[in-house]
Amino acid sequence: MSGDRTPIRPEELAPLFAQHRPRGPEEGLALAVSGGSDSVALMVLFADWLRQEGGEAHRHSVLTVDHRLRVQSAAEARWVAARAGALGFRHVVLEWQGPKPRTGLQAAARAARYRLMHDYMARHGMRTLLVAHTRDDQAETLLMRLARGSGVDGLAAMAPATCVRRRAGGEAVRLVRPLLSVSKVRLRATLEARGMAWMEDASNDQPTFERTRWRRARSDLEALGLASELLARSAGRLQRARAALEAITDGYCTAHAGVVRTDPCGAFRIDRQRLRQVPEEIALRLIGRCITAAGGGMEPVPLAGLEPVVARVWGAGPGEADGHWTLARAKITAAGAAVAIEREPGRLPLPTMTVAAGAKMLWDGRFLVEIAAGFAGKLKLGALGPAGVAALKPRAGALKGSPAWLLTPAFWREDQLLAAPAAGFWAHEGLEAMISAHFKGLRYNFPDGSPTDPRADPQTEAIGTTAVHCNAGT
Repeated sequence: MSGDRTPIRPEELAPLFAQHRPRGPEEGLALAVSGGSDSVALMVLFADWLRQEGGEAHRHSVLTVDHRLRVQSAAEARWVAARAGALGFRHVVLEWQGPKPRTGLQAAARAARYRLMHDYMARHGMRTLLVAHTRDDQAETLLMRLARGSGVDGLAAMAPATCVRRRAGGEAVRLVRPLLSVSKVRLRATLEARGMAWMEDASNDQPTFERTRWRRARSDLEALGLASELLARSAGRLQRARAALEAITDGYCTAHAGVVRTDPCGAFRIDRQRLRQVPEEIALRLIGRCITAAGGGMEPVPLAGLEPVVARVWGAGPGEADGHWTLARAKITAAGAAVAIEREPGRLPLPTMTVAAGAKMLWDGRFLVEIAAGFAGKLKLGALGPAGVAALKPRAGALKGSPAWLLTPAFWREDQLLAAPAAGFWAHEGLEAMISAHFKGLRYNFPDGSPTDPRADPQTEAIGTTAVHCNAGT
């Protein structure tokens, strides 16, 4: 109920936090605490739950980002530090240094905040970040997405938990929202009942920010029946629908379904006739996955770019929509009964690096590369390219016909090609057990290794360009 102002009761703590408990006694969680009522309540309630469980608060870290945008920000960070210390937590202040943008400041500050926290967690082996998004935030997010014409994924708003990573091959962080079902008024009532203060950030009331304008319209929306608990309930139901659509798409991605075939060179071949037998929503998801994987992206393709391509590939009659398009670093070619999706050549330089024993990475966002621990020496890893195709000699004729082979990973020692795993080439016996590079295909599209990893929201988009976020409509 929107008028429920009762403090959070002790018996309500376990449903909020138990499913996110540390995986072992040595694992520490991070809490994002700015000093506002929501994040202070998160810190207080988590401390209460730890005491119930016999946990130790000092194993967990409260992270506060000083954006250095206001003269009082450093003092505010110290205020949070004192409260965190009183509850037994470790506290860290992370400063956003450097020049600040003149436009898009709120988005840039959010991006910096998540980047700083992610980097700190990576340095200290921390995998889970608790953030204090509430039921009110969920309702506002749904309305903001609705105003942009978002699809099912966007309107599903914020997931209770999602995985994000800043860069391909980097460590993933599990972003958890334990308070997503709780209203802001209940959190404030909880603090008031304890006599605990919080800080108000005046910038949150600036009408130049979109979320602020939605908050100001809340009373009018509630008068129309659009109460936050009902909007949040709709978001939850849309999350359920999204999960079902993703599960159906999983089935069409299998070899048994016969719709899409994965090529080891990092490309996909789609049977157009079978594709036309698939519902359009599923076709959008399937082709979007192929584009993301072939292009080496770490985020779903926005619907605004995807829908026009799929409409021509899926909806037109035979031969009526042949052509080629580029989207999200991928090239899509429709010709007759087939659709080919592969890495777009020439868009960005392919990565070149030195690798050695024990290396394990995601190269170009597409190939899972691993060098055995017993390998001696160092190798140069880069794209096969024309020189590599020529070095393959007997295989070169077969490979010249497909530019996709030029964009696969190859391993060199000085000028000698030692391995081109996607082409099935190793210079001598035994190397195959030492050097591997496999196209990730339609698995590992998202940070937890699953093509159905829950989409995050614009606030997690800030973790970096490779963070997972929803297919917004525009």
